[in-house]
Amino acid sequence: MRARPLPPITVVDMRQELQQGNRSIFSRTLTAALQQLLAQGQQGLLFIHRRGHSTFVSCRSCGLVIECPNCDVSLTYHHAHEAARPLLRCHYCNHSQIQPQHCPACSSPYFKHFGSGTQRVVQELAQQFPQLRLIRFDSDTTRTKGAHRALLHRFAQGEADLLVGTQMLTKGIDLPQVRLVGVVAADGLLNLADYRASERAFQTLTQVAGRSGRGDDPGQVIIQTYAPEHPVIQAVQRYEWELFVRTELQQRAELNYPPYGQLVLLRLSGLDPELVQATAQMLAQFLQEELNLDPGQLLGPAPANILRVAGRYRWQILLKLPANLTGEIEVKLPVAQLRSRCPASVRLTLDIDPLTLL
Repeated sequence: MRARPLPPITVVDMRQELQQGNRSIFSRTLTAALQQLLAQGQQGLLFIHRRGHSTFVSCRSCGLVIECPNCDVSLTYHHAHEAARPLLRCHYCNHSQIQPQHCPACSSPYFKHFGSGTQRVVQELAQQFPQLRLIRFDSDTTRTKGAHRALLHRFAQGEADLLVGTQMLTKGIDLPQVRLVGVVAADGLLNLADYRASERAFQTLTQVAGRSGRGDDPGQVIIQTYAPEHPVIQAVQRYEWELFVRTELQQRAELNYPPYGQLVLLRLSGLDPELVQATAQMLAQFLQEELNLDPGQLLGPAPANILRVAGRYRWQILLKLPANLTGEIEVKLPVAQLRSRCPASVRLTLDIDPLTLL
């Protein structure tokens, strides 16, 4: 296989775009690139962190955010077509409901949709670039069997100019005709309450950038962000893999995170919020006394990042334990005793080196 140069990456500061009067979700740099793409008959990919139309819906009069009745999260607005009634959906328990015509709190008829998902980006593209042929590529459009392959086949056959999608775009797609890759909002990848957020953001952005310029023609990558000075954005723009890894490993060593230590996340959930909290506090005290942990080795108990999901209240305890040279935990966890202390109505799970702390 012939080696190809890595496509240049342009980082656009969206703060400057706003200061200069551009209120569109597309920067002037990306707009010009899309116009050139259309004029030259090329193809491109547009990456968005979220599916759906808008991240949340809020009343413009009183500020109420419409939330899921089963989970402590806002409902996401999904736009089916112009004639469809506005649909709100929870991405955790899959609860769905029609958007109310009036605010439940103040009866105002005025709502505003905040944030950008794949549906909203496609809608904005259709308004600004009506000549662009678009295919939306996310978990909503690929639910049915064979839809994933069918959409990629249509794009490969030249039936669309732009493939607009989420994380699904970053891996396993080798389309030599793609000349442009645009990242609409990189910030959604950076600001997550997880020690692996930087690693995942770097991986995702470099992978999606690598979809450009895989054919004979050179590619172009445009990343829009409100934090162009962020170390991850800087490392991605310069393709500084080794520097990023060294810096990330140094930070993890200082905090005793994997691979220099081992994490054990105890997740507790139940229908009774007070019982779940009390159980978490009791188990945390038991672990501290049983294992004689040093300061900083037990974090919590604390409510989960999203306290309630599908009607169940969630608390968690995080253990940061030393590991031996083979990566195994040096401390023997009293799993049987932990489970025996849990009430029947409280569910306990242990996750070793969890992929996410959310």
